[in-house]
Amino acid sequence: MTTITKMTSGEMKHLIQRFFNVAICVLFVGFQSSELNAAAVLVLGDDFYVIGVAANSAPVNPPVDPPSDVWGATIVSNSSRPERSWISSFGDVSVTGISSGSALQTAINNCADYCVIEIDQLPLTGTININKSKVKLMGKSGNKVTFTGDDSIFSVGSNTREIIFEGLVIDGQDRARNSASVFGIFVDGHSISKVQIKGNTIKNLYSESDAHGIAIYGTGNTEFNSVSDIIIENNTLDDLRTGSSESIVVNGNVKQWEILNNNVSNVNNIAIDAIGGEGTSATRTVEGRVLPGLFDAAREGFIEGNSVTNMSTIGNTQYDGNSWAAAIYVDGGRDISISGNSAINTPWGHEIGAENCIETSNITLSNNSANGSYFGDLVMGGYTAEGYLENTQINCNPLSSSDSAEGHGYVSNATVKSNSFSSSRVDVNKVELQLRIRRTVIIEPGIIAVNTDGVVSGDQNSIRATQ
Repeated sequence: MTTITKMTSGEMKHLIQRFFNVAICVLFVGFQSSELNAAAVLVLGDDFYVIGVAANSAPVNPPVDPPSDVWGATIVSNSSRPERSWISSFGDVSVTGISSGSALQTAINNCADYCVIEIDQLPLTGTININKSKVKLMGKSGNKVTFTGDDSIFSVGSNTREIIFEGLVIDGQDRARNSASVFGIFVDGHSISKVQIKGNTIKNLYSESDAHGIAIYGTGNTEFNSVSDIIIENNTLDDLRTGSSESIVVNGNVKQWEILNNNVSNVNNIAIDAIGGEGTSATRTVEGRVLPGLFDAAREGFIEGNSVTNMSTIGNTQYDGNSWAAAIYVDGGRDISISGNSAINTPWGHEIGAENCIETSNITLSNNSANGSYFGDLVMGGYTAEGYLENTQINCNPLSSSDSAEGHGYVSNATVKSNSFSSSRVDVNKVELQLRIRRTVIIEPGIIAVNTDGVVSGDQNSIRATQ
């Protein structure tokens, strides 16, 4: 089937760089992606139109290395920030008050066009599902949402847009209950856009296996059915037992998002995480090998002005003692700016890693701080010997690989500078560089440049200590 697919210049440039290892290309033949076999690319102004026929199989694995003369991260443009103009559409909407979970679900289901629903005291035993667009849930002064069920408290589904959660107090209450799985606010699916989660308090969620305070999961498998324009700001998350999961996470096919000015404290695993390669978006098969999908990566994001205090995995049954968890972590994400955040009393302050068969790329970590870290203030790189590109016997199916067999990814084109890493007594190093860190600039005390020509093999790093 012949198709014409429109891409922005940034999207096309990224795709070209990954597949062809060149910086700019405007016309070619024989291009193949996971979506189509293209005959040509037509350039009209700033837009690219890929003209081709649908592909029956995935492409060969793209090279991990862009041109060797590209070092460090490219600044993520402010044009990638989520759009906000839609928020004012709720300004003149009359407010509906509710007093029960069933009344709330009915009000949501009956929403036809821009509904504002005010919540006061709301005991819930099951999930509130938001499958309608243009809905705002607003907490009344002194409100409290209590939850004694399992699974999600609030869940946003596919094909929705313009959703706001503002000023809610969500309390999981019973520490001894230990729900098998509990998410505070869960955005999960494809083709979801324009979600603001602002000024909420989420506390006392307990799970021995899997919990999130705020989770954004993009399950779509193309650029065009992603989750996008997500704003997570000014929330307080406290006393969360999240098991193997995180307090705030963007995971999978999620683009154009912000995590701004949130306070996370007293949690027993990673506080803020941007993830790719976990199989949240559909996998692909390359020459018989199952790999993460091309769009299975949180991207075009900003993590700014957040505070993480008192995080420890001691007592977390998913780990053996104090694990190498970081307060702020990018694992498989790309095109992300991390600045103005603080981490106090955590195992690691910050981490840029690659657990799965994926490349974490174009990450800027600047003007952040860490203090009181147990292991160190920054850890980077893949952590298991042999990259998945060199060793094709590594199981790269994220749906069947085990945590103990992961860590074979790559980190490329990161920039780390102007941070205040001031932990005075660390068990490992203030900055710990692991494996397969490529064409990265790290300007921090004690960093020694290595392979500054970019020529590497195997697990070697290529790092410059100046720009």
